[in-house]
Amino acid sequence: MFKEYGKISTILYEHTKPVGCSIGGDIEFYAESLKGVSGAVLEAGVGTGRVLIPLIQQGFVVDGVDLSAEMLEQCKANLQSHNVTANIYQQNLTDMSLPMKYGAVIMPAGSFCLLPRDLVGKVLDNFFEHLEHGGKVIIDLLLPTDFREGSVDVYDYPMSNGTGILFTSYSKTMDWTTQKTAYVHKYELLKDGEIQETEVSHFVLQWYGIQEFEMMLGLAGFTEINHVIGYGKDQPSPITFTAIKR
Repeated sequence: MFKEYGKISTILYEHTKPVGCSIGGDIEFYAESLKGVSGAVLEAGVGTGRVLIPLIQQGFVVDGVDLSAEMLEQCKANLQSHNVTANIYQQNLTDMSLPMKYGAVIMPAGSFCLLPRDLVGKVLDNFFEHLEHGGKVIIDLLLPTDFREGSVDVYDYPMSNGTGILFTSYSKTMDWTTQKTAYVHKYELLKDGEIQETEVSHFVLQWYGIQEFEMMLGLAGFTEINHVIGYGKDQPSPITFTAIKR
């Protein structure tokens, strides 16, 4: 019924958040946080390569993993157009099995919050297993600071040759007891005023308290757990956690 990160949402993401587009200063923050890391970096939820490619351009060796075939197809095209290379894997983070270990595993932009709550322990275990000893994990978490239950927002994005995307976001529910928000996102690809394709996504975001997530990292075996809010700027989100595998 629903399609997560399919063709049209990938086109829109590439249009609104192209390679090198820093969201709240995330690319700069991650580049600084990765200084001194020995070994390659793995970006989980790599998407279209928005973060991966500028990190490679700054001299880091970065691989990427994602579940969305459409996002990875765009990522590979972006790698080619920017004349850089990376190992890109299509795998589910809950049963990820890659051929090497890394000096760091990163997950920017709050993508971790898209994972079902009952599976995040397994994902953190997989991150731990894919790190070298002394390696670090860096994860962004989002808070629902601007969620308004029942609100509907409509945006239009003109593109080229008479095409565009009409994006409708319905803020469906906020469940305080299970700490999650649910949206219904509709993407309509138009040409000369007529709908060519439609894609509907059920977009669920989980959120976590600081002490709660520190405990989860500890249960996965991580130590030296720290966090910073808003990349150290005057902004309430994301909360970025850093932890070490010893």
